Formats: sequence, structure tokens, C-alpha cells
Amino acid sequence: MTNFPPLAVAALASSAAAALSFLIILPPAAAATTPPVFVSAFASCAQSSSLSSSSSVPYSAAAASHLLRSTSSRSRCTSSKTTHTTAMAAQGKKYNPLSMFGDMASSLIPGGGGGGQADEQLDKTISSTVPSSWDDIRAKLESKQTDEERNFRANVIGGYGTASPLNVVRLFDETNTKDDIRVVFYRDSASWCPYCHKVWMCLEEKRIPYRVEKINMRCYGEKPASFARMQPSGAIPVAKIDGVVYNQSNDIIFSLEQIFADEKKSLSPKSEEEKTRAQRLLRLERQLFSAWMSWLTAGDGRDG
Repeated sequence: MTNFPPLAVAALASSAAAALSFLIILPPAAAATTPPVFVSAFASCAQSSSLSSSSSVPYSAAAASHLLRSTSSRSRCTSSKTTHTTAMAAQGKKYNPLSMFGDMASSLIPGGGGGGQADEQLDKTISSTVPSSWDDIRAKLESKQTDEERNFRANVIGGYGTASPLNVVRLFDETNTKDDIRVVFYRDSASWCPYCHKVWMCLEEKRIPYRVEKINMRCYGEKPASFARMQPSGAIPVAKIDGVVYNQSNDIIFSLEQIFADEKKSLSPKSEEEKTRAQRLLRLERQLFSAWMSWLTAGDGRDG
């Protein structure tokens, strides 16, 4: 059995990952026309990096050199694969997406890249191993998806279904419209700020429609000037409720409780015992945050 050079294996693995990513994001309407072009790109890269088995340089070094030069030489490569796949489409034949790896493999395996009968044989071998077209693969995927998975992107855009860091609006269900949004929630763009999480969970639990504005934390860059004017300290989260700005997480939560008291589920403690416990936990939260922030910003001289 041929021992494939590590560079060839890495190139094929990278191509496989790219192809799978491409399949996931490919719109159904584009599936019939895009694969030949996609294959042509792989073929161009493969042809421009084909190697001679008699190279006097170590194989991996020669492969690296050729692959690095492939970008500049790609425009000069032939378009035989595009012609081949276009002809297949004209004849009504299904294109096997995995045959693109044959193009890559034939150029990276010593003595390959010659085209013609060797390429056709390699295509036949791969097609017999995985006899699937793009349509076949997509249909199989969709047959295993739940309704929520199939509608995920549409729900993210519409603000319905399960909450996602990708949401820019949250309406929860179709009984709400964008006209019902009274809250603008300014949270971190990275979605990991714990104080943003507090407000986020409160909005979700109470099912209050809201719009999201994502703001950089300082470690990720400058904040927009419009946000700095509204919140001079730059701290997040911030919420604008009915046009009024609230700029501290606990204040936001308490305000949401009061303003939407008659319309939405209450999260407030009922008994005096529960209220006392809640206040104790809130004080503990502030103490923990202060201790953590002090440790984080103490510099190299900190203990431990």
C-alpha cells in the first residue's frame, strides 16, 4: 500500500472539512450549479501543485513549495474539470461531491496528476465507495433533522424559538411583533459577561420582547461613541426601557419586575424569608466579583 506523505494527508483532510462546511451552508437552489465550480477550484489548486516523483528535493518540501506557489499559478491552470462537470450536468447526470478529492489525491500522490484515464478510474472508485450526490446528502440530513433544527436560521432571524447568541431581536412567538418591543438590551458581543447573563435570563424567563445591541468588552476593542455617550463608564449591561436608560444589572432586573409587573411572570421573592435570602445572595455576588476583579487586575505581584 502506498505511504501517503503527511502533507498530502493534511491537504485531503483540509479539503474534506471545507467541503462539509460548504455543504452545510449551501442554499438548496444553488446546490445544482455550484458544485462544479467548487470542484474546479479544488482541481486548479491540485493541478498547480502536482509533483514529479523524480524530484531531487525531499517530497514534503517540494510539495510545500509547489502548494505555496499555487495561488499565483492558479489562473493559468486548465479548466478541463469545469468542462467535464458541465457536460455531466447537461447530460442530466448526478455529480458525486466526493470526486473532488480524486482531483486533489491524483496531484498529491507521486506519479499522479496526469489526468485522463487515471482520473476517470479514480472518480469511479470514489463514486462506487460513496455513491451520493449533493441532493442525496442534503435529503438524508433533512430527514434526520427535527422541525426546530430545520427552522433554526429562520427562527434566529425572526426572534422565535430557543434563545441564541445570534439573535438581534427576541419575540418568542408569533403573538408578538416588533412593535411590541419596549426594551433595548446592550450586552457583550462575545456573550460571556456574567452580568449580561443575569439580565438576559431575566428577559427570557419573563418573555419580554427585546432588541439586542452588541457592545465590545474593553478587551475586544473600543466601544461605539454612541454607547459611550449613553454610558460614560463603558460598563455593560445597559438596558433602555421605554426610552429610559438603566446602567447596572440589578437595577435593570428590578426595573423589569416593576414595569412589567402586570403583564409578565414575576421573579420576585414572595415571603420575607425569601426576600432576605435573595438580598444575602446578591451581596455575596458582589463580594465574589470584587475579589475576582481584584485578583485579575492586581498584576504580577499578586499572591498565589
